[in-house]
Amino acid sequence: MKIYIVGPLFSEAEEKQRKYEGERIRHILDLNHVDYELFNPVDMPFNSKEDVTSSEIALADVQRLNEAEAVFFDLSTEDSGSCVALGMMMEKLANGKKLKLYPVIHDIRLKRNSLGGLESSCGFNSMVVGILKGNKITIYSSFEEALQAFLHDHGWADLRLERIEDVAVEQSYSCYQSFDKDENGFQNDAYGLSIEEYKKFVERCVMDSKGIDLPDWKVPQTTYMLMENDHPVGIFKLRHYLNEALRNGAGHIGYGIVKEYRGKGYATMGLALTIQEAKKIIREDEIYFSVHKDNPASLKAQMKNGAWIDHEDDEQYFTRIALNGEGKKHV
Repeated sequence: MKIYIVGPLFSEAEEKQRKYEGERIRHILDLNHVDYELFNPVDMPFNSKEDVTSSEIALADVQRLNEAEAVFFDLSTEDSGSCVALGMMMEKLANGKKLKLYPVIHDIRLKRNSLGGLESSCGFNSMVVGILKGNKITIYSSFEEALQAFLHDHGWADLRLERIEDVAVEQSYSCYQSFDKDENGFQNDAYGLSIEEYKKFVERCVMDSKGIDLPDWKVPQTTYMLMENDHPVGIFKLRHYLNEALRNGAGHIGYGIVKEYRGKGYATMGLALTIQEAKKIIREDEIYFSVHKDNPASLKAQMKNGAWIDHEDDEQYFTRIALNGEGKKHV
């Protein structure tokens, strides 16, 4: 997929916004293992040149616009270049090109303005708005709203990790209670707890993460909730280092996905996010995992994140992922 970001670059705030948009899109598409090209004018090498001409800029923009399959527009300032680009894309749509447009017109005054006509404190070019609406193209009030529509159109997920203590207790409790006590190797330490008991469990998780009052057999562990929008869809436990039992058993990371979200790639994406956190924390050169042989989906999620099978026994595979290219792959 080829994606283009259109928007003004005449102020520090606009440059910062374009960079944010590019980073946000890349993060999500990488997480979803999407094959894509993203063209963001703020990243063009000629931005640092002193002798770049308008023709060079225009030719680069037109070339990428001609190739684009999805285009984000910031039309809030009615920047003339952005409007020209919009006109080009509307012509391509009219000529039958398969293309998705995500125009954004944002003004905080719209939310508080109840007056119209001459009293109105803001307004937008009727031609721009009319053309978009006339072609049944949704106008979004923010980049985030446009991005969520883009992800929905393509069936991609916008996921993030949050520490268990940063998620509403009722939400994380409901997530935990959706799992059995032992589900395909995922140990539910909060199984059967009342809500009051669970609150104490969360407090214990915070202490575990900080390594406070741990028994001799336990290592520091951070518990994360995998969130889609503001709803938990999985649990990921990251152990900060290995003891002998973990080295020969469960390894660094344990995880479970809520039943109704399984089979959609969430384990793969959640694991990718947890691996990012592991790289900041763990001491070893490789991330250790174990997976039950009757859970091929979990093994697949690990393999998609670069794991290999180090060894196995009758019940489990024991897999590894190299950190920063320093681990030694066993064959």
